[in-house]
Amino acid sequence: MADFWLEDLASLFDWPQADFIFDSGPAIPEAQVYALASTPEFIIQGIRGMKNFNLIEAFLPSESEPLQVLSPAYADILKLEAPEKYVLTILPHARSLKELYGLSQLGKKETQRVMFALLHLGLAGLAQPRNTAKPQLDFSSAGLEKIWSDFNDKCSFIFKYISKEIGPVGLNVLEKALDEVRAKLGPPLQGFELRADGRIELKPIPLLSLNLYSEESFQNFLRVLNEILVAEVLAVKKTLGNVHEAAVVKNLERIGEST
Repeated sequence: MADFWLEDLASLFDWPQADFIFDSGPAIPEAQVYALASTPEFIIQGIRGMKNFNLIEAFLPSESEPLQVLSPAYADILKLEAPEKYVLTILPHARSLKELYGLSQLGKKETQRVMFALLHLGLAGLAQPRNTAKPQLDFSSAGLEKIWSDFNDKCSFIFKYISKEIGPVGLNVLEKALDEVRAKLGPPLQGFELRADGRIELKPIPLLSLNLYSEESFQNFLRVLNEILVAEVLAVKKTLGNVHEAAVVKNLERIGEST
């Protein structure tokens, strides 16, 4: 019965457009659960049977963008077939999709199908460029306010992104992630709070009263801000997957320059 149900759902993967929602309702009683299906296995099986190549091509990155292999925690339990294993093996030797198509012995269309699956399963993603330039530290009040503003713009973006995907429960997801960061900090930075708009507020002291006039204290402050951002990005990854994590990181790089 479960196999028949999953086979019947396979046609969803060829739909050109659909609206889906994240149901965060109460857990279903065990007495009503007849069978369980692995979401990653369901996704990869569905993509293997896709016939809508226009849809696959439309959602692949451009042929010039750099790619990388990713290793999510569930990678070892996925039952990959020979084509998927093959593409994962040669992907590190290709700097872009264009080079991958040239290396692959599967042919362009089948390689596109496999990459579509790997990207959606979080086994591959866009490579993030490294910024090797060391920013100049600005200890002034204006510099501190700019850093705080850029930081909160990033927090606001993450909140809007995750809320768009899973609704109001997104704020609870971020609050839980930030509680883990707060537990590692000492006062006064421990007193930060997540506002309803996703921005961070320092309590009970104002930002400019922090003693950040030495490089060590300033770097520690930047480290705290980065830990908060990392915690929120990881919350996106755990909730939505690696593809969404990569999209968030890519957009965060465009917001400000100080954090």
